[in-house]
Amino acid sequence: MLQRSTSCLILLISLSIPPPASADPRILELMFARSVVLREPVNPFLPGAHCQGQNDSNGPIPIIDSQVETEIYFWSLFTDASNGVLHHSWVKNGVERYGEDIKIGESGWWRSWSAKSIVPKEDTGKWKVVVSRVDEQTSKVLCVVHFRIE
Repeated sequence: MLQRSTSCLILLISLSIPPPASADPRILELMFARSVVLREPVNPFLPGAHCQGQNDSNGPIPIIDSQVETEIYFWSLFTDASNGVLHHSWVKNGVERYGEDIKIGESGWWRSWSAKSIVPKEDTGKWKVVVSRVDEQTSKVLCVVHFRIE
């Protein structure tokens, strides 16, 4: 009898220990596309998107023709996701012009996307999408992706 109650006590103690803090999602793939269908990007813009510096693009970036395109989607695939919120911040000239919170669940793989309408003369210029993980107290930038609307 003593043996049985000891094992119950050990089980209760192990259940009360909080799980370790979750790691940030690891981004595997990103792209700007003309649409997202069945959680997959459709007709992506080239060159492909990649994480870059906060203020500068280092390499070729997608260029979107505002006379042809009416909307742009930013899509990402990542792993090591756990319950939380990602924020896509669409920034032009240092000002967030559009932002969207995306709830993520518990999964080995997760896809997220947000979209922005394009207004031809108003939206031309250099842009970036800042992907951040957000919780109650903090926001941590995971990736910055640059593009241009002409």
